[in-house]
Amino acid sequence: MAKKINDTADASATDNLDQSLYAAIDLGSNSFHMIIARETHGQFQVIDKHKEMIRLRTGLDKEGNLTDKAFQAGIDCLERFGQRLKGIPNKNIRAVGTNTLRNAKNSQKFLKQGKQALGCSIKIISGQEEARLIYLGVSHGLPAGDEQRLVMDIGGGSTEYIIGKHAENSHLSSTEMGCISITQAFFSKGNVTEQNMNAAIAHCRQILRPHRSKLNKKGWDTAIGASGSIKAIGQIIEENNWSESGITLKSMQKLNQKLIDSKSIHSIKLTGLKEERRPVFLGGLAILIATFIELNIEQMQVSVNALREGLILDTLGRVYAEDVREISIQAMQRWMSVDTQQADYILTTANALYKQANKTWNLQTLDYDFKCLLKWATMLHETGIAISYKRYQHHSAYLVSQSDMPGFDQQEKQMLSALMLNHRGKLDMSVYNDMDESIAQSLIYLTLLLRLAVRIHRGRDLESIKPTLSIKKDNEIHIEFENEWLASHPLTQLDLETEAKHLNAINFTLKCQ
Repeated sequence: MAKKINDTADASATDNLDQSLYAAIDLGSNSFHMIIARETHGQFQVIDKHKEMIRLRTGLDKEGNLTDKAFQAGIDCLERFGQRLKGIPNKNIRAVGTNTLRNAKNSQKFLKQGKQALGCSIKIISGQEEARLIYLGVSHGLPAGDEQRLVMDIGGGSTEYIIGKHAENSHLSSTEMGCISITQAFFSKGNVTEQNMNAAIAHCRQILRPHRSKLNKKGWDTAIGASGSIKAIGQIIEENNWSESGITLKSMQKLNQKLIDSKSIHSIKLTGLKEERRPVFLGGLAILIATFIELNIEQMQVSVNALREGLILDTLGRVYAEDVREISIQAMQRWMSVDTQQADYILTTANALYKQANKTWNLQTLDYDFKCLLKWATMLHETGIAISYKRYQHHSAYLVSQSDMPGFDQQEKQMLSALMLNHRGKLDMSVYNDMDESIAQSLIYLTLLLRLAVRIHRGRDLESIKPTLSIKKDNEIHIEFENEWLASHPLTQLDLETEAKHLNAINFTLKCQ
């Protein structure tokens, strides 16, 4: 009865939410951004924005941990964001962490507390995924045209470069330099000299140089900047009439000379320079000057869109168009020459098992679509065979965890990797240790369903099999096959007996007939 009451309450709460509202939260190294948008006919209209300069990157100590002060500042900001998110369906909210949370050693602790403060989970994305989403957001705000575009975004800890046309990218690069990291390394006290500015620019050119050849080979017709640093530089140049249109190297050299003459970013009086931008301005300028020199850019326009808008569009894409994660899975299958016919038959059985197990194990969550995770794991579990059949589950797990897979955040790849590793043989329970307890338990259940589906189809007979599954006391699994199917498949029967021993080792009972 309690379960029914809770379900009714949940349904009532969901009914009170505005299904047309979407939210995107970008937990950057320099600032935290949130946008709220309303969806109409597959498009979105921004109705609210909020930004706070948290500067998470400056809160990293020598051991690579967020300090207590930086940690709490971030959590306090998320609590304020959380107030604005009330009334928006959880499935319509995307919150992502970038460079600093990718690198902070205590980021998992931050994500756990951040989820409580924000009211939804926070996903860490790779530099490549960050670049993809940035381009998606920027391209949406540009007029239609056939020109090839170079899009650049300077963050607090990383800078992304993307080449693309229309809404599709053809090259993604993420570099380990950002306005905070470069400022800390060369302008820690805010002093500006020709010597330290030249040293900063030379350092940034050195970081960018390995990417120069590929970017120049791709080529572009227009260059577009999409970040707070680039917007700030563009605004200063415009308000001081140093360029007739957009950002140029000559206009930045005028700005640079003004800074050198002033000797300090703290004392300079410069039209267009906002106080909130001063602490990280010098690093951003050094990166942009270095980029213009290395890539021989003549002029750059400034975009009002960035990562946040890309998150909204990507979420809408999952609802109205093809999910880019599906494209990534199919690309991986082709790359690793996966037997897709075998995978499809295993998937049919896995889905049948999932539908029955879900009644007892309740494999639904607001944070992740476990049915999709099971599907993707089924499609990719044999990828490692392309390397070697011996211990191929380890190769599969490594490929998934280390590959750039557009659309996937790091937590999703971690869970897929765990499913890959444990889909056969002895179970390694240590892979669940760093996961949230509720997520880990559901993932273990999901792993068992994948293992059973793979065992059932080991004979590669390419036949559709949908056994009846029942679960007692959460850990007693009973499988029944029709028409004495199991008796006519002795290898499968032996496999399931072996599987029963593996499951018994983790306190599960398996009975088949």
